Amino acid sequence: MAEDIAALVRETVAAKGGIDILVNNAAVFDLAPVLETTRESYRRVFAVNVEGMIFTLQAVARQMVAQGRGGKIINFASQAGRRGEALVGIYCASKAAVISYTQSAALDLIKYRINVNAISPGVVDTPMWDQVDALFAKYENLPIGEKKRRVGAAVPYGRMGKPEDLTGMAVFLASPDADYIVGQTYNVDGGNCLN
Repeated sequence: MAEDIAALVRETVAAKGGIDILVNNAAVFDLAPVLETTRESYRRVFAVNVEGMIFTLQAVARQMVAQGRGGKIINFASQAGRRGEALVGIYCASKAAVISYTQSAALDLIKYRINVNAISPGVVDTPMWDQVDALFAKYENLPIGEKKRRVGAAVPYGRMGKPEDLTGMAVFLASPDADYIVGQTYNVDGGNCLN
């Protein structure tokens, strides 16, 4: 993983002349009851959702510091990081770690004028939801598609999010209008999580 991250930074700098914005948005999902959670599931989810986020942020922040012109780092958390869910403990914990690390990194890097913030999406209709739905179907004895239907219907806005619902917040956090915003995590979830 370390060499992949280093190569990503090198290739981006070679192609673009530097890095001013990082959108840290890689994630995997798994679920199981607490008594059935495996070390393999834990390792895979935390390797991508936490370790990948931390060390990609670190590599890009080092590049930003070397450039001397600041930058914007936007981590993707989840509403799952705001609260526990019975079957989703490992994923929830990984996304809570994203929120916490965003705050710590923000406080450490703002002296370089690197703003670190996060976006906390709710349920977003992406191909990953097919996997999520299938896992819930298995553990909650539901027909395929039912969990997705129920979750979408429960969103106060009236539907699941779409990827494009998140772009406005990402563009804002990457802009000079967000220069004075440090260490915040913004819910973009149709009203699912209020805080």
